[in-house]
Order: sequence, then C-alpha cells, then structure tokens
Amino acid sequence: MNTAGTKTIETERLILRRYVIEDAEDMYKNWASDPKVNTFMTWPMHADISVSKGLLDNWISRYEDGRIYNWGITLKGNDHVIGNISVVDRNERTCTYELGYCLGSTFWGRGIMSEALKAVICYLFENEKDLNRIIATHDVRNKKSGRAMQKAGMHFDGILRDSKKNNLGFHDTAYYSILRSDMVTHEQYAKLFNEMHPGFFERDYIQRVPEGEPASEMLLRLQSFDEKIYDKKFPENISFGYYDGELKELQEAVNAVLPHWVPFFDGKSRVYCGFENEKIVSFCMIEDFGVHTVNGMSWKIGGPGCVGTLPEYRGRGIGLTMVRNVTKILQDEFYDYSYIHYTYETNWYSKLGYKTFLKWSCKGIVGEDNE
Repeated sequence: MNTAGTKTIETERLILRRYVIEDAEDMYKNWASDPKVNTFMTWPMHADISVSKGLLDNWISRYEDGRIYNWGITLKGNDHVIGNISVVDRNERTCTYELGYCLGSTFWGRGIMSEALKAVICYLFENEKDLNRIIATHDVRNKKSGRAMQKAGMHFDGILRDSKKNNLGFHDTAYYSILRSDMVTHEQYAKLFNEMHPGFFERDYIQRVPEGEPASEMLLRLQSFDEKIYDKKFPENISFGYYDGELKELQEAVNAVLPHWVPFFDGKSRVYCGFENEKIVSFCMIEDFGVHTVNGMSWKIGGPGCVGTLPEYRGRGIGLTMVRNVTKILQDEFYDYSYIHYTYETNWYSKLGYKTFLKWSCKGIVGEDNE
C-alpha cells in the first residue's frame, strides 16, 4: 500500500501535526501522567517527563520512513498538544488500518476526539487509494470512547470477549469500523445515477414528476444484508418463486397495478413473484445494472424493479417478503449492492436495510438523504 505519511491536518477547531521534542512537557502534563486517561490504556503512566521525551524521540525519528501516521492534537490558536491519534496497527493483506487515540481529561466532553478521528479517517482514505477499512476498538466499560467513534461515522461491528488487555487486565472489546464505501460523496452518487440512467431527465414522464414531491433512489450493501431482518409467516397457499408461466397472465397482473409498466415485462428479464394458490399477487423484475466504479471501487449492482402488489393483497407483507427474497438472490449471486430505483416507499424498503442515497424531481437531482 502506498503511504502519504503524517502531514498536517486542519479542522474547524483543531490542528493535527507531527510531534517535536519540545512537546514532551505538554504530553506529560496533559495526558501521559493523567490517571483518568491511563485507566483504559495499554501503556503505564509516565513516571516523569524523561519518559515522555524518550517516547517522543522515538516517534519523531520514525516519521521519515513515510509509513508512520502519528499526530499530536492541538487547538487552533494554541500550539500545545492535548492528545494523540495514530495508526497503531496495519494489515496490508486486508487493506485495513487500526486507529488508537487518547485525550487529556481536561478536554473531554467537547467533541474534540470525534472531530480529530473523523479528520484522520478522511485523510487516510483520501491519501491511500488501496485502503479499504479503518477500525478502532475500546474496552466496553469506556463508553465515552465508543461515542467518539459513533460521532465520527464509524459502525459498531460487535464485541469480542476478553480479546484485549489494558491496565485493568483482560477486557471485552467493542469493535467499530468504517469502509471506503461508507465515504462515498453525494457527487459520486450523482455520477453513478447519471451513468446508470443516461438522459434520464430528458424523458417526458420524468419531466412531469412534481418538483415538490421528489422521488428517491435507495441502495443496500449486500455483504451486510441479513435475510432474517424481516421474517413474515404465511399460510400454506402463499408461495414465492420465479415466474415461468404465460407472459399474458403476468402482464394482466402488472396491468392491474400500473398499466404503464406492462411494456417492461416483455419476457426478457427474470421475474420473481408472490402467489396465492399459484395465482400472481405480487411481482418484480430482477434487474442487472452492471458493474460501476465508485470511489475507486467496482460495484456489481442489481435490484428489484417494477415492484408491485395487487391492491387486494396489500398490507399482508407479501410484497416486502418478495423483495427480501430477491435481495437474498442477489446476495447469493455475489452482487455488491441491491438498488431500488424511482420510489416513494422509502419507509417500506428501509425495513430491509435499504437507504436513500439521493432524491430527484423534474428539475434533476435535488439532494441527498441520510435515512
């Protein structure tokens, strides 16, 4: 993996910079000799300033190899270091870095650590194109550290029992991570949308979409999809599967929901349905949107398209179960993302984990959403 090394990072309130030997006094005073900070650390408190100087001398000497990421945290307008954030472990096979950090207790409760953590995450992803995953961990008793990770946009992955050891001994460890795919920008999503739907806003029926009622586009990362998230039980006469009957029967069912969808069901695409006594009551196409490059990553994208349920069968969970099953099919076929195009039913799809990534109206793309 290519490395950029430790360079100065500026945020709204902070300057993260390389250490100099003159930082030893601040390091010792602000956190290295602070028993509150030391509680959950893996290193012992510094007995005196000479220990801090010795450690800094080692850190500074290692900057020049370009592989070291180790910042002192300072407040803008005050060049005294108040904490530390660094890459403490790296796995080049999985393109993963682990971050560690600490902050003087005098400065707790101001959002400083989450601001520094978010800035370093952005810096690493921007400067290391091969980097895929950043993790951080904390003793489960150190809930403040977990809150900093959450505020920085990291995702809770789980707890491993007695997996690490600190000054309190072995401890259960909470693991957080953030992926490069979590860092996709609104502009990158807009580019993806336009790539998948060239000339979309020139279509007559799109120009009639009300400006004040934007439609949504939704994605679900299939590696994180759990089919058990929605588990509806049905009587024996309700079943699900690929449609292999007469095209006319399928088109009649589609016509009963939205007549202008009928031309899309031309027998060329895979169609998955919900049935009652072998009669179609819900339907959707299984679409392949191809492979697209997003933020340097290749995404194989598919999705349920033209999803519909006959009016008299709505509200029973049949349609959502059908979409869940299609999502599972895409996961089993090693698609990276499942995609819902042109919907107003965001609350419905969100039950399966789909999230809105942008909205649009007749005027074009109008914004992103953080559902």
